[in-house]
Amino acid sequence: MTIGKKRNAKGEGSFKINPDGTITHRKHVGYKPNGARKILTVTANTKTACIKEMRTKENEWKKEQEKITFSDTLTVEELCTMHLRYQMEHNELKPKSIDRRECTIENHIGEYDLGKMQIHAVKSKDIDAHIKGLINEGKLSYSSIEKVLDVLNAAFAWAKMMEKWDTNPVEKIKPSLVKKISKMQNKSSEEVDVIVLSDEECELFEAEALKLDEKTGDYKYPAGVYGVLLLHTGMRCGEMIALRWKDVDFENGLLKIEKSQSMAKNREWEEGENKYIPIEGTTKNEKAREIRLTKEALDALRLIRVMNSNIAENDFVCVTKTGKTNTATNLGHRMAVIFKNAGLSEYTGSLHIFRRTFATKMYEDGARVEDIAAYIGDLVSTTEKYYIAIRKKVKLGEKTKHIVEIPKKQMTDNRAG
Repeated sequence: MTIGKKRNAKGEGSFKINPDGTITHRKHVGYKPNGARKILTVTANTKTACIKEMRTKENEWKKEQEKITFSDTLTVEELCTMHLRYQMEHNELKPKSIDRRECTIENHIGEYDLGKMQIHAVKSKDIDAHIKGLINEGKLSYSSIEKVLDVLNAAFAWAKMMEKWDTNPVEKIKPSLVKKISKMQNKSSEEVDVIVLSDEECELFEAEALKLDEKTGDYKYPAGVYGVLLLHTGMRCGEMIALRWKDVDFENGLLKIEKSQSMAKNREWEEGENKYIPIEGTTKNEKAREIRLTKEALDALRLIRVMNSNIAENDFVCVTKTGKTNTATNLGHRMAVIFKNAGLSEYTGSLHIFRRTFATKMYEDGARVEDIAAYIGDLVSTTEKYYIAIRKKVKLGEKTKHIVEIPKKQMTDNRAG
């Protein structure tokens, strides 16, 4: 049978004859909160049956939209919260993203005059003043301020697409505000563009992280080896926490990275329960991968295996001393102690410094940015902008300079010539 497709006689949607003789009817009925077209699809044995099922689905869609009502006194904070609740109900955000957006609404919108304004009174100049005010305060990073702008724009755009509001005061001024926010990233000649550990600092960290206790002979820091593993793989902390021993191929020196784990609010919390629970999902940017491990990374994994007894293939690799699932917060605290005791107290324990250091070392060793991005599981643009240090801290006598060095590979080639 020839597969055919034609428009509905009334110009609403289309019908398609499937290979098995059934008919699929598709119809555009509105827009999703992210601006994408909302398409309803039904499949039935006849065109008449399709139309009947489509009417049922359309009625359900309309009822769902009618549930959303705006009062005359709705504030900006309430609008943003309504939009967030809608996204949660439709599973449009990951648990961690929900927590971050909720924090943005409560702390960076709701606590300010803009958050208390009724939406009918909000003009573009009010949005402009709020964002400029956050910049001038100097308390938030550029990414946090950018998140505020995104939340405001998404909420008003959602209200407009749902035909609950006529205007979006953010839309026209967003490009100019993005430029202002991006200027916060500009670095002077005295600043490092991306903070990484030098070769000497890596040695100091590893020596301290793997130090033995003089009395017991055990490792002084049970979590130290996890920092070493991050340093030699460039993994995200959440990816390491989600690793199970079945993901490690010691024979071929390979590691499979398919999951990520983070802590998120327990939204069904009751007295006596944990307020935060571990959530396992896909890797960020959906960048699942299998990587070949360096000798140092393999040694770290072997050491972790030796340190933990009674290991099953489905057990987590990165656990606490008591065998519980680890968290990024716990590991961050542990790394901060190691940094301090290693004489690197300027580093606060941020685990991302290991990822940046690994990517930068790959770059210095001659790897292409595309290859580095594939290995660490990120976008090329993100890798180039946030993970590769071009200007670095260098001590020249008693002074510290931030300079652009000749790439190590180039220096080696020059000496060889």
